[in-house]
Amino acid sequence: MHDWLSPDAERAAAILDAHPDYKVLRSLPPLDLLSLPKPEGKLRTAAILDVETTSLDPAAGHIVELAICHVTFDGRGRIVAIGPVHDWLEDPGYSLPSEIVRLTGLCDADLAGRRIDDAAALRLLSDADLIVAHNAAFDAAWVERRYPAIAGKPWCCSLNDIDWRGHGCEGRQLGVLLAETTGFFNPRHRADSDVAALVALLASTLQSGRTVCSEMLLSAQHPTMRITADGAQFEVKDRLKARGYRWDAKIRRWWTEIPARAFDEERAWLAEHAACHAPATRSITWHQRYRS
Repeated sequence: MHDWLSPDAERAAAILDAHPDYKVLRSLPPLDLLSLPKPEGKLRTAAILDVETTSLDPAAGHIVELAICHVTFDGRGRIVAIGPVHDWLEDPGYSLPSEIVRLTGLCDADLAGRRIDDAAALRLLSDADLIVAHNAAFDAAWVERRYPAIAGKPWCCSLNDIDWRGHGCEGRQLGVLLAETTGFFNPRHRADSDVAALVALLASTLQSGRTVCSEMLLSAQHPTMRITADGAQFEVKDRLKARGYRWDAKIRRWWTEIPARAFDEERAWLAEHAACHAPATRSITWHQRYRS
């Protein structure tokens, strides 16, 4: 029985759970109720974070909510301790876009006169060995713009540093993964609740027997190769897109990022299918990954 649920509700859920036509999801419990293993080996700290913003563009928008939670992970990459979730709101100085109100439930009155404690946030980020977000490319752009002192810290992405499909998961959204992997659902879309959901996801165990956190760390620490298809002609754009290449409007080139071990195969594919015989390459570590 889950202690944070009422006995009557849990009995009803257990009956449905036992029926093959039903699958019951339970509300995400307080993080201090999660079962954690005893630590083994060296201990390190990760800052799990999420931001809510007024737009998709860090140069034009503002952070209106920042949440950070320190977790400790051991030599096997398993979360063994969880700190409190620190959450701050901030008034952007103008009315929130309607889409942000709809998505987060925040309103202008919630933010009026509020301000993120930058000193506390920077201390939490600086003290961590690495930073984790579910869409690190988005969060890193906002956070490093606000706190340039942490530039160069390792980032992990629970969205992209795990082969979710290979682990039998159909979707990659945080709520979908939380439900499939832990059996919990997150009733709120706010930075603090999303951080709690991500911590619970990272602490869960995959079919491989490793935790989500350890699987993510194993992947993130390996260097990757960023390949830019210099010289590729316009007519091969559909092939590149189907291959997983993305268009960079700034440099007007198609690019992809692959494991370093797959570079020779990718170079041969570019030469044969895209007439690209001299692609530009750059080695990427988790100190540079997820930055534009």
